[in-house]
Formats: sequence, C-alpha cells, structure tokens
Amino acid sequence: MDKRLMLPVKPEGMEIVYYYSCPSCGRKVPLLAPLKPAMAACDQCSTQFPVVPADARSVEFVKTMLNQGRAGIDPDYV
Repeated sequence: MDKRLMLPVKPEGMEIVYYYSCPSCGRKVPLLAPLKPAMAACDQCSTQFPVVPADARSVEFVKTMLNQGRAGIDPDYV
C-alpha cells in the first residue's frame, strides 16, 4: 500500500435502512428501503417473512434533502 497520507473520502450516495422485527425471534432485520412488497429472511433464526414496503416518495425526499448524503457529513470535513 502507498505510504502517502490518505485523505478522507466524501460519500457519493446514500441509502436508507429500515429495520423489521422478525416475527419468530424478534431480531431487528435490516433492509435497504424496500420499495415493493418483499420477503425478508432473519439472519438469526432463518425465518422468512413478508415486509411492508417503504414509501418511495419519502425515501427520495430524504435522499434529496441530504443531497445523496453529501449534506449530512460532518462540517469539520467539508
């Protein structure tokens, strides 16, 4: 690896994570904002269960307001 100083990298985009409780064991299962009805699989007990989708307009609104993540970074690194 190059020994030169590496500067922090700014985000190029962002995603929103939704957490769904597994109906069998209660573990919070993370999914990247599912925009259509989908099935989730618990990584703890392997139960598969259907999830309610996120509202696409709300997800896009948050991403737009944060400029795809660029407006949400620590101002000390701008």
